Amino acid sequence: MITIEFHWTFHLIWGTIIFILYYLLTIKKRKKYIDKNVILTIPFIFYLLSVFELVFTPIDIFVDLELRDEFIRGFLQQETWGWWDIATVNLIPFRSLIRTLSASLFLWRFTLRAVVGNFILLLPLPILIGLLSKKELTLKKAVLIGFGSSLFIESTQLLINTLTGWPNRLACVDDLLLNTLGAIVGYFIYKKYHRFFEKIISLFYQFLTWS
Repeated sequence: MITIEFHWTFHLIWGTIIFILYYLLTIKKRKKYIDKNVILTIPFIFYLLSVFELVFTPIDIFVDLELRDEFIRGFLQQETWGWWDIATVNLIPFRSLIRTLSASLFLWRFTLRAVVGNFILLLPLPILIGLLSKKELTLKKAVLIGFGSSLFIESTQLLINTLTGWPNRLACVDDLLLNTLGAIVGYFIYKKYHRFFEKIISLFYQFLTWS
């Protein structure tokens, strides 16, 4: 079995490359070497790379298909793995949550972590986009951003499962709902505290350009 996963160096190397490309491609549009967008682009890039790592890796690829089938048979024989029939994709709202919560207490901590994690996952996205965008961020746009991003994530996870023949990730409608809800909450946080965020960015800019 081959496992694909990313070390912290993945974020450092690719984050730096993407930032340099962004900086060089947009340098003609700026009158200054550093502005608000340059400052915000750094955490935005590393946020996207962190999301990529969290939702797509690790990816297990079985070279020996007989070994994969043996693993599957073993899981199916265990009572705690009775949710195997929804381990690849679940299109029924709340089904995966109810099944996991009705399982042993041992699995509850994983459920809680999954629920909180999916809620928080896209919460920063509308905040960062709102601060970076010159146009006003509306609730409709925030919902579309959250739903569209989550739909892309879940669809890609399903594609990975299909290509590898193994449930690396559960493509689940519950995740779609939680991700979108998190993005909506992020929008309201942005609307309430955007002046505070902009003040922090301004202070950081003054610190970087102080001479």
